Amino acid sequence: MRKSLILVCLLTGISCARTLEVKNQESLFENCMKTFKDEIKCREFMSTSAKEIQSEEEQREAALAQLTVEQLAGMKLRKEIKDTLPGKNGNFVRGYIGDPDEIKRGGDREYWIYKRPISKYDSESLPDKEITVIFRRSFVEKVDYKKP
Repeated sequence: MRKSLILVCLLTGISCARTLEVKNQESLFENCMKTFKDEIKCREFMSTSAKEIQSEEEQREAALAQLTVEQLAGMKLRKEIKDTLPGKNGNFVRGYIGDPDEIKRGGDREYWIYKRPISKYDSESLPDKEITVIFRRSFVEKVDYKKP
């Protein structure tokens, strides 16, 4: 949300003193028109920021809708991931499930977060919401997940 406002500020070359909270595209467009009174700029901005406005849940639903039957069938099972990864290093994890969507660090641990659908409980279930691979001293200590 703040990224959209910052983008407006950067595109127009002004400084924004206050933060507006944007709930959807209509309110973003209204805020843009109130601020700049330039419909062409606001429409341009709306086309570039539509994806940023989507909530994580909306982005996840859109990604799930694009998955084919073959992709769903080819997903790794959660148990398989949880059994295979502990004790392995980052290179193995990248080769096994790909690059993480986000990396966080805290203390002596590193958290690789996969928000895209990469695993599911069984062949008939929906993909997990999130998989977190927890590294300690460069080796996988644990794999956490969020159910669909």
